[in-house]
Amino acid sequence: MKAWKYLTVLSAVAAAFFVRSAAAQDTTTTVIQTEPTPPSTIVVSNSEEAFYRDHEFSIDGFGSVSLGEQFLNSLSTTKVKKNGRLGGGAGVNLFFNRMVGIGADAWSEDLHDHAVDDVSGSLIVRFPLADSGVAPYVFGGGGYQFDPIPQGFGQFGGGIEFRFNPHAGLFVDARYLVTRKSEDFGLARLGLRFGF
Repeated sequence: MKAWKYLTVLSAVAAAFFVRSAAAQDTTTTVIQTEPTPPSTIVVSNSEEAFYRDHEFSIDGFGSVSLGEQFLNSLSTTKVKKNGRLGGGAGVNLFFNRMVGIGADAWSEDLHDHAVDDVSGSLIVRFPLADSGVAPYVFGGGGYQFDPIPQGFGQFGGGIEFRFNPHAGLFVDARYLVTRKSEDFGLARLGLRFGF
């Protein structure tokens, strides 16, 4: 009987010890150190990306002046006034990324025979300058002249674009046209460009 008493007392002491240990564990505060959360990174697009974007479509409206090769060789303001042919036209451009795109334009200098005298297409490479909204560009391609002489031509040139905001700007460029039948000539354009 005494063994049962000792066993019962021992069991009660063990149970009390176990309960006390469990209670002590529950009240113990565990501190877990964590790495500080880094500040969130905020990506702000700069003006350069806003002015000239990937997958950009634009529409041009322009005035033009063209001069024959003989006048280009000895260019002067007097010769431009006397021999320059004034005209106007429109164009579209599609840029695959900020720097490389394609363009097409049509212009006329004489509306008597045809509504459109010339059409052309070009590969365009532009070089946006930081966040200034300014982008020089070069282009080259070919086209067809309906009037005054029906003929194909190749062309190359360069220019500069000034963006007021991401959707509107001013451009000026010049190109040299190498024709198949008549003398080569130059064409200068000044116009507005609207991007979407």
